[in-house]
Amino acid sequence: MKEKGNEYPKVSFVMPVLNEEKTIRKCLDSILNLDYPKEKIEILIARGPSTDNTNKILNRYAKRYRNIKLLNNPTGNTATGRNICIENSTGDMIMNYSGHTIAEKNLLKELALRLKKLPEDIAGIGCSNLPPKKQSLIGKAAGVAFSSLMGGKNIFPQHASYNEERYVEHMSFTCYRREIFDKVGKFDPIFWCGQDAEFDIRVRKAGYKILYTPKTKVYHFKRESLRSLFRQMYRYGIARAKIIKKHPDAMKPSHFIGTAGVIGLILLIVLTALEILPLWFLFSIILIYVLLCLFSSVMITKDLKIVILSLVAYIAIHFGYGIGFLRGLISRRLPWQK
Repeated sequence: MKEKGNEYPKVSFVMPVLNEEKTIRKCLDSILNLDYPKEKIEILIARGPSTDNTNKILNRYAKRYRNIKLLNNPTGNTATGRNICIENSTGDMIMNYSGHTIAEKNLLKELALRLKKLPEDIAGIGCSNLPPKKQSLIGKAAGVAFSSLMGGKNIFPQHASYNEERYVEHMSFTCYRREIFDKVGKFDPIFWCGQDAEFDIRVRKAGYKILYTPKTKVYHFKRESLRSLFRQMYRYGIARAKIIKKHPDAMKPSHFIGTAGVIGLILLIVLTALEILPLWFLFSIILIYVLLCLFSSVMITKDLKIVILSLVAYIAIHFGYGIGFLRGLISRRLPWQK
């Protein structure tokens, strides 16, 4: 390596983990093989109450690698897990990460090393997350959906992928300067999911910027079943509604698209059942939706099986998010709060 060792900032990966036995090995191996000094990397893992072999796998890795620190997070709360990791970290920078993600080898050179040289008003630098090539059919279909216009690409920041560097509102996988957590606080535990998006709002309100770079990326495994995909998007919808309640000035029309679609479809069905609207009109709307989804998928992949399966993924994504967002707006408490 051309750079001297002391020019590399130490990076702490913070990872809340729960039931990740299918991906955690690939995740850890990719971090351990990064093109970055090994002594400048520490991996902090907050173990949730997993019911699979995740913890057994983690124990084996921790015994083999000294830079892996295992911490306990009995709540399973993702935000709490991230905070536990941050509180026990020793790095100059904090890498927000997950146990179902694979890193490109240049990840830290393009994020941490680059961030060190940037002005201090840039709190963090993040990158795109793309679906890996090898995953389940449902995972591939969901990956295609998320990578398309109908799935929210470049509409919702967590799915953004640009060809040039730019300042962004939020990136799911961002490397932050450590001191930013002292200035704006850590992740809010009220958000079991979406806490990184809420954190970035506070970062920007404090006058800092988040930079996106296309020079590296991570590969993010998607949900392997339609049920889990629906539940994930349902929780994301609730979280987004709660974020808007906490930060009303962060509200955008795009946040209401899913809920508007759900309410609109129900209204069309009711009006059709009452014979106020003709049946062909309802079918026409559904057909337009189907064609838009299929066209969006064809722009990403020519695999006919994945294109067709992606249609079901779109339904799970749109309806899950839309129903969750609606519940988040009308409810006072989150469904996971007692």
